[in-house]
Amino acid sequence: MSIVLSLAVLLSLIVFPQHTSGAAASALRIWGLDVVPSLFPYMVFCRLLSARLRERDVPAAPVAALLGLLGGSPSGASVIAAYGGRLSRRALLALCALTGTISPMFTLGTILTWTQSAALCRLLLLCHLLGAACAGGVVFWTCRDENPAVSSSVASPPAHPMAQSIDAILQVGGCIICYSVLANLLRLFPLLSDGTGAVLHGLLEISGGIHALCAAAIPGKLRAVCLSALCGFSGFSILSQNHAFLAPLGVRMTQLIAFALVRAFFAGCFMALLYARFIP
Repeated sequence: MSIVLSLAVLLSLIVFPQHTSGAAASALRIWGLDVVPSLFPYMVFCRLLSARLRERDVPAAPVAALLGLLGGSPSGASVIAAYGGRLSRRALLALCALTGTISPMFTLGTILTWTQSAALCRLLLLCHLLGAACAGGVVFWTCRDENPAVSSSVASPPAHPMAQSIDAILQVGGCIICYSVLANLLRLFPLLSDGTGAVLHGLLEISGGIHALCAAAIPGKLRAVCLSALCGFSGFSILSQNHAFLAPLGVRMTQLIAFALVRAFFAGCFMALLYARFIP
């Protein structure tokens, strides 16, 4: 299946060169102008701080949860990877579900420029964090800790925080561009409306999908619920980035997808419940 999909994408790149190059250029602008300025500095200082705290034997779970939620993906996954040898299997999976989030800086900064609604962005962040907390709790209470704790012999990433962060931010850019091109190819199908195409785009790559959804002609509450659910899912691009850090700890991509679906469900439900109360 992966071979067939890869061949189909390659043929599409040849048949629709202007469309795909335009999608790649748009994704590159979003990455360079909106993602890198906020995410890269946080990644550097997050890794510096986590390294110092690990040296001082600060407990792994609260550090990974706090830094992961403050920075979003893939910062949370990188912190979990650094602490993996000190976590039980149950705590590891719960933290994966909890911290597979989008950076609050993206919600309160980038999305604000697209929606021009500070109230909506604050509510979106609240629903996003509540959905993540519920997902982490569900995984923690349903996961049976049958497996032993992850071995501390798992190989650690390179030591220098700047080198780690450069590698991570390039992976982020590559995922954003590749998944954005794939999402725009799907939107070539004539039966897809702007809203449906934006949702599909968001499922693959969240930044471009959220941008397209903000511009789509969709009623306010429905758009807000879709935004919340998509942010909770975070997109296959971010899930792939997180999996690159977590795979050495034995975390499967299918598990990350399941956690993302739970986050999306709770985040969408919270937005549906709270929208009328907080948005005039």
